[in-house]
Amino acid sequence: MNIEIPNGALFIIDRLESLGYRADIVGGCVRDALLGRVANDFDITTSASPDEVLGAFSDCRVIETGIKHGTVTVLVEGEPYEVTTYRIDGEYADSRHPDSVTFTTRIEDDLARRDFTVNAMAYSPKHGITDVFGGRSDLERRVIRAVGDAEVRFTEDALRIIRAVRFSAVLGFSVEEKTASAARALAPRLDGVSRERIYTEWYKLLSGDGAFDVIREFSDIIRVFLPELSGELPSRESFVGACAEERQLALFAVSCGDLAAESFLSAMQRLKTDRRTRERGVAALENYKTPVTSLSDAQRLAFKIGADSARLAVKLGVMLGFSGRHALSVLDEAVSGEHPYRISDLRVGGDELSALGLRGREIGETLSELLECVIDGKIDNEKNALLAYLQNHLEK
Repeated sequence: MNIEIPNGALFIIDRLESLGYRADIVGGCVRDALLGRVANDFDITTSASPDEVLGAFSDCRVIETGIKHGTVTVLVEGEPYEVTTYRIDGEYADSRHPDSVTFTTRIEDDLARRDFTVNAMAYSPKHGITDVFGGRSDLERRVIRAVGDAEVRFTEDALRIIRAVRFSAVLGFSVEEKTASAARALAPRLDGVSRERIYTEWYKLLSGDGAFDVIREFSDIIRVFLPELSGELPSRESFVGACAEERQLALFAVSCGDLAAESFLSAMQRLKTDRRTRERGVAALENYKTPVTSLSDAQRLAFKIGADSARLAVKLGVMLGFSGRHALSVLDEAVSGEHPYRISDLRVGGDELSALGLRGREIGETLSELLECVIDGKIDNEKNALLAYLQNHLEK
């Protein structure tokens, strides 16, 4: 089988082979090509030592990304390609990175250190597919299986535990029995892994077409880093039709009830997510039960938490049965630009209120009150009408 390789990666392979070394693309790009999926990253493995790689590409820009562990990044027409020397990993004292590596000239040794058989295949036009551990067979059987002893693989690098579950969700594969058993037994080791790396894998898992079944099957592993989740899921139909962000919030809603927002915030802080993720999630979880049956309902919600967070809250409410699907169209109309839902939509602003003698906090409070009146239909959103209302209000 021939695999299409980007010109940059092919240039690197050809250059190394012309100098007497072996070089192949390796890992996920080979797996994805065999599955007919679009590969994003084309990593290269080679028998050349790091110094030999540097010498081979002295005419290119080369970044010594992780040269101590055998990896350099070669830029070809601005595109980066990681080139790593065949290596044998030493001990993993931190359950994440090898303390030392030994370079080797045998590709079989390099493939033996990788996580799963479907990721332990290499390919080059000269050598074809190198598959020492049955990765192609596991692709056909749709199985995630550790390379060699699963306990050893997971003890070396605990992040592989959540990666196994993530690949299962994204690829729609089952996890081989011994691999699943070892993942469950060693899941507590995830406590020693970077929170950010765990969240990245978790979010990718949530995006997978098979996420519903995987979360149900491996809820015990997931609770190691998200103890807030009970294992309860929303309906399959609503879950499958949602995006990763909505799926995550739904899990907190059904697991934590009235404490969902508080629990979500605590979990996201622990996993060191970005501020936007936390704020949007909290706003949605605090408001997804809010009825949105009228235009004014939607305007108030959008004013309270912003249009984007309001849309997320309404989608979550629809997903969990607190709102009908019409709520989304009502919200879309409310934030279409034809109806006021923000202070900035009012036909008067701070300057006009200052001219009437209002100062500081009074201005913001009065503008909010005006917007409420406009949303309620008590005043037209016209400058003269708003100023007249204000004048009467102040005279009282």
